[in-house]
This record gives sequence, C-alpha cells and structure tokens, in this order.
Amino acid sequence: MDWFSPGYKAGGPIQSCVNLANALKNEYEIFVVTSDTDHGETKPYPGIKPNSWQADLFPGIKVFYINSPTFKRSGLKNLINSIQPDFIHLNHLFSPFYVILPLWLKWRNKINGQIILCPRGALHKSALSEKSYKKLPFIFFMRMVKMNLFIRFHATNEKEEKEIMHYFPGSAIFVANNLPEANQPELKKTTKIKDTLTCIFISRIVPIKNLLFLLEILNKINSEVFLTIAGPIEDENYWKICQKKIGELPTCISVKYIGSLKKEEIKNTLVEHHLFILPTTGENFGHSIFESFLSGRPVLISDQTPWKPSPETKTGWALPLDKPELFQQAIETAVKWSQDEFDEYSINSWNFAHRFINDRDLINQYKILFS
Repeated sequence: MDWFSPGYKAGGPIQSCVNLANALKNEYEIFVVTSDTDHGETKPYPGIKPNSWQADLFPGIKVFYINSPTFKRSGLKNLINSIQPDFIHLNHLFSPFYVILPLWLKWRNKINGQIILCPRGALHKSALSEKSYKKLPFIFFMRMVKMNLFIRFHATNEKEEKEIMHYFPGSAIFVANNLPEANQPELKKTTKIKDTLTCIFISRIVPIKNLLFLLEILNKINSEVFLTIAGPIEDENYWKICQKKIGELPTCISVKYIGSLKKEEIKNTLVEHHLFILPTTGENFGHSIFESFLSGRPVLISDQTPWKPSPETKTGWALPLDKPELFQQAIETAVKWSQDEFDEYSINSWNFAHRFINDRDLINQYKILFS
C-alpha cells in the first residue's frame, strides 16, 4: 500500500492495513511494501532506513519502506519474487506503483502469488467523482483485458461488494469487514452542561468529507457550540471556502482548527468533546467514527457509512444528507443533554465498540480470505 505506520495523514486506509497486519501476524508471515513518506509530505519518515527490510519496528511484521527517487520501478518485480508470497494484498485501486504496477506484472505472469485487491472505497460514487477522467478509463482498460478475472476482490462490506459487481461483473469477490482498532481505553467522563456542546470533526479537509455542510448547519444553531476541526488540509480552495463560512458564523458558535492528529493523539482529543460529527458523502469504514465509539463518544454522521447509530440505541445519529434539518435537530438535542443523558450515550457508545472488537468472526473472515 502507499502508506503505512508511522504515517497517519492518509487517514483510515493506513489504520485498516495496520490492524490487518497486527491481527494476522501470529498465523501468517506478513511483509509490507510501502513508501517511506507520509501522504502529502516530501520528507521521509525520520529514523527509518529506506529500501531495506525493517523487522524491528513492528513485532512480527517486516516492512520495506521504498524511497521513490532511489528505487527503480523494475525493482518491485524482484522484491515481490524474493518473498515468493502466497497472497499479494493490494490496497486501493488507482495507485500507479502499489496497485496498477503489481496488477500489470501479474497479468504478464512476471510475479507469483494470488492477487487480492481491496478497493477500500475507491469505487464509491463520491470517490469516483474526483479525477474521473483518469479513473474511469483505467476501469474500462481492466475490463477490456479481463484483468479482473484472474484476481480476487476483497470487499469490506456489502455495499462495496455491489460496487465491485457493478464495475467488474463476473469477478470473484469475498467480503471481509475492516478490522478495527482493538486497543480500547477505559471510559473517561467529561463534564456536560445543558445548553452547551463541544463537537469534533476529524478527517481530511476535502469536499467528500463535507465540512462545509456541517458549518452551514451550525450557522442555524442559536445555542453555544464549540467545534474542533482536526485533519490535514488537502484541498486549499475548499478550506478557504470553509474559512469564509466560519467567519460568518454567529457569535455563539466557536470554531478551532488544530491541524493533523497523530494516531496516539486521537483518543485523548476525542474524550475532551461530547459529540463526533462527520457528514461524509461516503465512507468505506470510517476509522475516526469507530475511534469515537471506542472512546465512548456518540456520533452524528451521514447515512453513507457502514455505521448505523441511532437515538434508540443512544449511540448517536446516521442521517440522510438531503435532510439537513435533521442534522440541525440532532445538534440541538445534544446541546440540551444533561450530564446523565450524555453519560448514557457515552456508556452505550463505549459498550458498542467493546462488543465489536471482541467479535471473533471478523478474524475468521480473513482466515477464509487468505486460504
């Protein structure tokens, strides 16, 4: 994959791959091939030797950090063949070096091992709408040369399975849900005063994450709401639009941008807030959403994710984006929570995550996938 730990700026896909490697390392020999530079950065990770296998960074996992300027593209074939893998798990779909090149090598019988391709949301409508002039021709090419017929697709949910079937009919598809972060902290309490609310948005600053939608909702709120925004700014023009909207918000709404959060900083930041909000236009998994549950914080999200929190389960809301008034009502409800009401949502969210991470069927799905 393009990015692996200690990278964090590419968001959920990194965490998905780290969780996968950690979950299977005791039963499989795991090799990771990735870049030595985080998403959007130009300087490599400090203290990591590039273009060689690192076995001491993650117990039970060997990682090869490629330095692109000094590593020849032709070297990937030799690197893969030196491992002689039984399975080659490719992540995303449109990465030229880490997905398209291995697919091409496999199609030409230059490498061995069963290819398992996980799109990780790349076929979502919202994802394909960005740079579709590049993505759609590649999908057409894959179908034209029947490249999809000699690989196995890994869908992380039923929605993604349908998307794969739509674009690549006749493909072999196996569904195995994303493996979550399994390190759950103790539930921490946060003071909740009626008629005030602290919210947090953790995601990349890009249109598909829909921060502007949230700001437009907050513009209609008349109660005291504090919003923290965390995440890398990937679309400067979009962020400028968001900043303009922030400047137009009523005085009762306070907004603070704190930049990107490292993995180890997310939980500590989440527990300082009452509600996690992400009105995304599409998520394959939504690790930041699950991190909120894991930390015992309810969520307000769109219905375009696999998660289905509800007021009935007292874990939050999953609402349609074409009904912004429902988002407004949810925020106004959370503003009015008493301490006891917030604590109930907090405990239920923590318990939901606890049950999820202890579901052994998730591991068994991957044992079937890699067999």
